[in-house]
Parts: sequence; structure tokens; C-alpha cells
Amino acid sequence: MSKKIIVSQSSRLLIAVKIGLFACIFMPLISQGKFIFPYIFPKQLFFQIIIEMVFLLYIFLAFKRPEFRPRSSKMFLAVSFYFVFMFLSMIFGVNIFHSFWSNFERMAGFVNLIHYFGFFVVAANVFKTKSDWHSFFDFSVFAGFLEALYAFGQILGVNSLNHGSGSRIDGTIGNTSFLAGYMLINAFFAFWLMSQKRKKNWSVFYSAAIILNLFVMYQTQTRGALLAFFAGALVLAGLAAFAPAKGMAQIPWRLGGHLRKIALGGLILVILLFVGSIFIFKNSSFVKNSPSLKRFSQISLNDNTTQTRLLAWKLSIKGFAERPLFGWGQENYNIVFNKYYDPLLYPTENWFDRAHNAYVDVLIHNGLVGFAAYLSIFALSFWFLWRAWRRDLIDYPTMAIFSVVILAYAIQNIFLFDTQVTLLMIFLIWSFIAYLSFGLKEKDGDLAQKPFQPNFLLKAALIAVFAIFFYSVNLPAVSTSAQGIEALVLFQSDFGESIKKFKSSFATDTFGVPEVAGRAYELGIQVTSSEKFSREDKKEMIETAAEGMKIALEKEPQNARLIMILGNLYLASAVLDSSYLSDAEYYLQKSFQLSPSRQELIFAIGQLKIYQGKTEEALSLFKKAVDLNPKAAPSHWNLGIISISFDDKKEGEEAIKKAIALGHSYNSSDIKLLINAYSNIGDWQKVISLYKELIILTPIRASAYAGLAAAYAEAGDKPKAKAAAQKAIELDPFFQAEGEEFIRRLGL
Repeated sequence: MSKKIIVSQSSRLLIAVKIGLFACIFMPLISQGKFIFPYIFPKQLFFQIIIEMVFLLYIFLAFKRPEFRPRSSKMFLAVSFYFVFMFLSMIFGVNIFHSFWSNFERMAGFVNLIHYFGFFVVAANVFKTKSDWHSFFDFSVFAGFLEALYAFGQILGVNSLNHGSGSRIDGTIGNTSFLAGYMLINAFFAFWLMSQKRKKNWSVFYSAAIILNLFVMYQTQTRGALLAFFAGALVLAGLAAFAPAKGMAQIPWRLGGHLRKIALGGLILVILLFVGSIFIFKNSSFVKNSPSLKRFSQISLNDNTTQTRLLAWKLSIKGFAERPLFGWGQENYNIVFNKYYDPLLYPTENWFDRAHNAYVDVLIHNGLVGFAAYLSIFALSFWFLWRAWRRDLIDYPTMAIFSVVILAYAIQNIFLFDTQVTLLMIFLIWSFIAYLSFGLKEKDGDLAQKPFQPNFLLKAALIAVFAIFFYSVNLPAVSTSAQGIEALVLFQSDFGESIKKFKSSFATDTFGVPEVAGRAYELGIQVTSSEKFSREDKKEMIETAAEGMKIALEKEPQNARLIMILGNLYLASAVLDSSYLSDAEYYLQKSFQLSPSRQELIFAIGQLKIYQGKTEEALSLFKKAVDLNPKAAPSHWNLGIISISFDDKKEGEEAIKKAIALGHSYNSSDIKLLINAYSNIGDWQKVISLYKELIILTPIRASAYAGLAAAYAEAGDKPKAKAAAQKAIELDPFFQAEGEEFIRRLGL
């Protein structure tokens, strides 16, 4: 084959690889409601498919064009070693399967993260010029601008919010905190590009992107992002104000040396005064009327969110001490959290699969070796940016802005963990710094390699390997998720087909089964108390959900939450078949062994003891839950309800008062629980007074009047029972036949 043909083919390969890398940048915009976790799974799936194709094309490109072959540097090796240690932590961890695959909610197992390494390798070695990198970051800024426009549409009410984020905007990312981080990083990217390309049209676009991104970031009300922004702006202003002479000469928008220092010094002072005033005047109407500033001003060690994070980090230390070298394995933080669960977390936070601190996550997942490799990447990033500037590979603004971006990312990750969007951003940055690190050490001899034309067999073998990898990593999980969603949709219209879809989804036997089984569990709990389903249908739904949970537990045998869910399913199903109680006891006790300090489990086991008629054991368990965390209102409430039900009104009513004093929300559901408790002991006067409270609180009063009528009848006050029944009929004709029969039996 002639050299001209080889060059032509490699040029097409190079274009295809670059297009694939550019396409990856739009991953944050991907979401699809036809999958479970529509803001996570489709993004990662899109990214994986693109990278797998890109990497195969890159291999062929590297064969033909030696200058694109992987190069080495300390930065490149640090990232590589991080993945080597991640792999070792998976091998020596407590659940290889979960470490490798993760789940639909996170998609952060080894097989998922290795795709970001592939992105890093290809980008660092394919983009060779300043123009290439400007284009790459331009795509990121453009994608971020589109994301910001979508989020702005949420502010205006044009686009709907993700229900999981409450009233705070979340974009197509589906999470306010991750949206904020993405906006912040892209704002810095736009600022950097504006310093590099100073044409008017570009400056207008970058200015618009910066303003819109920062506005959206502010509207997310994310304190970590705001803190990262203020810290980054302060450091950037400092780097500009106190730049050495060489750096000062490279800063654009010249004002003159002394004037610039005065202006930048003033900017630093303004930032410090603004941030300080937020805390000093946190009770002012200006701060209180701004949700973002109000949340920011509430940052303190005594804040509930801060307290839960500190407790999680504290228990993480115990987990680290148990497995310090290689950790527990990627994605196995939940095992540590459950084992060392601190009862003081209840009821604020019950289930963590992340420490909500990226550094603690890495320490637990990958141990000391992985943690050291992770920190070395940050250290080397700053070092190579500084060296690249000293060697004139980049200008001072590039060094300063990218240093600040990494600092802002690092600060935000003290309060957050990585997801697809932030991983994409940091690996984009690391690939750029790796490229710079190659330029600092590259010699002419490094590229003196010959092109290699692979034969047909090698090409076929590579394509076959990638095809197998593509299928096994992506398609089975797609089937699991899609069939799970179909099962949920069909449940409303075709119960039999829904069951078939659930079972078909479970049969795929992928890492996604636990989430689908979790949805089946929710439906199983729902049908046990529904009158719309026959006893046979209820049992079929329960057995189907249990089947899915058991398949899930084969993959995650140490997942206390999954085990507890299965136990709770059997416990709720005991109203249909008492034989389920033995299954409930088995799984609840098994979960309790993995998480012995968890109040939720104690309540479930206590309820089991009640079903078994073991009253004293049940009361003892509910009291134990109170002792574990005396400040937890739900524990006092539960103890109060159970105590009253067992005719210990004095202790029960004291516990109820304590719960309300601690902030338990006293609503219609709570009143109904109290009505049931007092009904059990025949205290009809108390039941009557509670129904009167319920009538005041509930907008649908007919059923409350019907209950009040029954209570009056039990108390022997037939005239009032009749009056209450007539009121129920008046409010809702649905009660007419039943109400008239009730009145007839009263004999009035």
C-alpha cells in the first residue's frame, strides 16, 4: 500500500476519532425516561458506546501514524497507576462483582471508569495543537451553554424539574449539586478561552456563557459550588495581582502594571467583604430573601447537613482502619457505612453509598495506595501547569485559570462525590495537562517509529474483541432497564404482562437487577394493602419481587439494605400468609448482623416480634432504638404508638409528647396511627377526640366522620353516632348505603 493511501486513510481515522471525542462532550445533555435512573444510565451508556468506537479507531490510527501513539510522562503514569490500584482494590475487595459493574444509580464501577481512562489516553495523544485544544474546550463551553439554557428554562417554568431535586433547578443532569459544578467549570473554561481568543464575536459568546453559567450555578443554591467559586475567584485575582513580571506581561486587557494591581487588589477586597458580609448580615432581609445566599450563610459545623457528613466521615475512618492498604473495592462504601452505621445519623440520613466526600470515597474504595495515586494526580497537575508556563508552552492566564479550575473542583469534592458529568470535566482537564507534560519531555527520537499496517487477521481479532466487549458491557444492561420500565408501565394496565416483564428483566442476570427488583418490591408493598388485587395476584407480585431480590442478593450478598428490603417484603406479606414470617425473620436478622446499630432494622424486627406475639421482646427493641439516639423523634414516636397499643398509656403518651417536642410532624397520618393504638385498648373517648382532630386537619372528611360514628357507637353514644354517620353521607354519597345500614343497626 502506498504511503499516500496510508496517509489518506489515517486522516479519515483521525477525523473520526476527533468527532467521537467532540461527541463525548455532549454527554451531560443526554437523558432518557425509558430507562431506570434516566439522568445517569443513558449518559454513561452514550459515553461508553462512543468511547469504545473511538478507542478502536484510535488503535488503528496509532498503527499507521506513530506520532499519535501513547506517550509517557509522570502525569500520564499517575493517572495510569490510579487505575491499576483501582483494579487491585477490586480484586482484593469484598465484592468484585459490584466493584466491576456498579449499578444503574451510580454507573461508577471499574468497567465504567475505565472508559474515562480511554477518553484521557486518546484525547491526550490525538490533540496536538493549541487550535485542537481550543476547539475541544469550545465544545465543552457550547454544551455547557445549552445545559444552562435548559436550566434557565426550568427557572422560567418552560422545562420541568426532576422530582428528586425538589424546587431547585437540576437541568438534564438531574441533580442540583452536579449541575452547579458543571456550570462552574464551564464558566472558567469560557473565561480562559476569552483570554486566548480576543476577537469581538468570541468575546461576546464567552461573556454570555460565563454570565449564564454563573447565574444558573447561583440558582441551584448549592453551597459547595458557591464556596468553590468564591475561593477560585479569590485565588485567581491573587494570582493576577501578584503575578511575576513575565506573567504580568501575558495577562490580557492591559491596564498598566500599577493600575492593574490596584484593580485586582480591590477585587480581592470586594470578594472578601462580600463573603464576610453574607455571614455577618445573615439575618438581614437581603440574605434571607435570597435562597442561595441564605443557604450559603448557614454553613457551619452545627448545620444538619454538615453534622451528617462529619458522622459519615467519622465512621469511614473505622472502615479504613479495617482495610487500609487496598480498601474495600470500588463501589463498596455502602458495606462500610452499614457495618459502622452511627445511630446519630437517624433519621436524617439512613443509607449512604457514598461518603459525600470524594477523597473519603477514594480512601475507602481504593485504600492508601489508590488514595496516594489520586492525590498525586492533583499535585502533578499543578506542577506541570507551572512548568509548562515556565517553559513557554502556555501563557500565564492558562496556568492560572486551569490551576484555579482544579482547585475549585477539589474544594467542591470535599462536600460531593463524582458522577458522570464531573468525571468528564476532570478527565478533560487531565488530558490537557498530560498533553502539556508530553511536550515538556518529548525528544525527536520519541517519535522515530515506523508505521505499522495490521493484517486482516489482526484487524478482525481487534474488531471481534471490541464487539464482544461492546455487547457484554452495554446491551444486557439496556435490556434489564428497558424491560424493568416496561413492567412498571404495564402494571397499571396489564398485571399479568407486568409480571412477565419483571421476570424477563430478572432473567437478564445483570448488575441492573437490584434496581428493578427494588421497583418490584415497592409494588409488592403497595398491593398487599390494596383492595384492587385478588389474594392470588398479591401473592404472585410478592413472589416475583422476592425472586428478583434473591437474584440481586446473589450479586450483592453483603448489601444490608437489599436484605432488609426482602425481609420487609415478607413482613408486609404476613397479612396474606403467616408462613412468610419465618422468611421475614431470617432476612431481617441477617441484615441486622451486617448493620447492628440501624434503628430502621430494629423497628422492623420489633414489628416482627409483635406479629409473633412476643410483646416484651418487641417493647425492648423499641426502647433500644430510643437509647441509641435519644434525640431522634421517630424513635420516641414509634415507642409511644407501640406502648399505647400494649395498654401502657403512661409511657406511651410520654413518648408521644417527647417525639412532638423533638419536632415530629403531627399530621393526619400520625393521628390515624394513634386512633388505631387507642382502638386496640378500647379507649373510645380518646379515639373520639382524635377523630375530631382528624376532621379539622383532613380536607376529605367523610371517612373521618364515618370513623367517628363507629367510635361513638362503641362508646355507647348512639345519637352522636347517628349524627356523625349522617354527616359522612352528606359529604360523600358513596357512604350512603353503608351509612344507612349502620344507622339502622343503631336502632334509632
